[in-house]
Amino acid sequence: MSRDLEDRVLAQLDRGFTSYLEDIRTAVRQPSVSRTGEGLLAMADWVWAYLVRLGAEARLVPGQVAPIVEGELRSPGARRTLLFYDLYDVQPASPEGWIAPPFAADLVADDRGGTMLVGRGTFNSKGPLVGFLAVLRAFREAGVPLPVNVLFLIEGEEEIGSPSLPPYLRANRETLRSCDAAFIPYLGTTSQGETPIRLGFKGLILLELTVEGGDWGGPVRHDIHAMHSAWIDSPGWELLHALASLHTREGRLTVDGLDGSVSGPDADDRALIKEIAASFRPEAWLAELGARRFMHEGGAEDLLTHLMFDPTLNVDALFVGDTRPGEEPATQMPRRATAHVDLRLVPRMDVDTTLRLLREHLDRRGFGHVRLRVKCAYPWSKSSPREPVVQALVTACRRHGGKVEVFPLHAGAAPMHLFTDLLGLPFAFGGLGHGLRPHAPNEFISVEGMRDFFRSMASFLFAFAETPGRC
Repeated sequence: MSRDLEDRVLAQLDRGFTSYLEDIRTAVRQPSVSRTGEGLLAMADWVWAYLVRLGAEARLVPGQVAPIVEGELRSPGARRTLLFYDLYDVQPASPEGWIAPPFAADLVADDRGGTMLVGRGTFNSKGPLVGFLAVLRAFREAGVPLPVNVLFLIEGEEEIGSPSLPPYLRANRETLRSCDAAFIPYLGTTSQGETPIRLGFKGLILLELTVEGGDWGGPVRHDIHAMHSAWIDSPGWELLHALASLHTREGRLTVDGLDGSVSGPDADDRALIKEIAASFRPEAWLAELGARRFMHEGGAEDLLTHLMFDPTLNVDALFVGDTRPGEEPATQMPRRATAHVDLRLVPRMDVDTTLRLLREHLDRRGFGHVRLRVKCAYPWSKSSPREPVVQALVTACRRHGGKVEVFPLHAGAAPMHLFTDLLGLPFAFGGLGHGLRPHAPNEFISVEGMRDFFRSMASFLFAFAETPGRC
């Protein structure tokens, strides 16, 4: 009986595909930039209204920057309850470098004979967010009851570190803990047709490092002429030396004492890496990333282990002086230099311990005057490959022809530790469908891939409904 109902929903997804895709385009056309506040309230209202049309009890909960959209959609007879988490905010997007305006949601032909939906947030994450909601719409339009209950938790502050999420989860802990699992949809299929299902995320510390002229040296009151670099210390060079003390050219962090906080892959992780390595094609990954070589030498297992289990320090931006784009820089020594970096944490690494080791490392090398400001910090998170919600997602993707590979960790970061640690819930993350270039110009999703995404989400809900309790 459930297979018949599933087929009815899949048929409706085919019939209504153009309308469901238009839902995504409408959402992309509404800017919702959490860094600036642009369009956040309008986007929150749009998501809330969509949930109401689905028949959900939905509410807007005030946040520090943007409302959280919460809601519940109960289905008579459903045994399982899924906590659906996603985000409606996006990164800023200036028009430079785009083949179409970033908030126009234009359809553009790709170089493989397909069609791309181009726009900020298409891939990260309005495509999967609204795509999942459109699947729930298809259930309603097909006259098929949902096989599970769904609690919605959709925030508008993820791109700035989710400051309102922890207090919200603590305030609603007992209600949310009644769910069986959490789920985050994702367009996970690569351009080569492989679909990684990631079991977890690295942790993240966003830091600002600043050096200003002071007692240690450097100009104090204002910028000075560059000729004085012969006898006055440069804040710019001082910052670069501090950063260089933390990182080798080979990509290894050199923070004193950090090695003792890194555990590496466990037995389950190594077994999964071995499976993935059998079909790993480094040239395909390089082509998709737009790069020519990997930082590390070694075989597939070594490269994959580096990707998932190395802590990393990336320099996101450097600011020395105030030269505007297109202007010729003056020969001067600025009194201030700033770096924005992201530090990604792997299993066993603790946020507070890592920050303490970083501060001690800099102090020990004479960089006590380098100021550290933590902009955002949260630890890693992970689910077992044996969790029913993970198995349901793998089954659903494989049902629709997906070549699924289970990755122990995502090299990206998301605050899913709040679900595992605070709520005690396992989670699954993934789905069929293809997209690329999050946070970059020409972010896109494949229109053809959205058909696969819709189908995988519908089948996932049926598969999850049939799972036993938590492992």
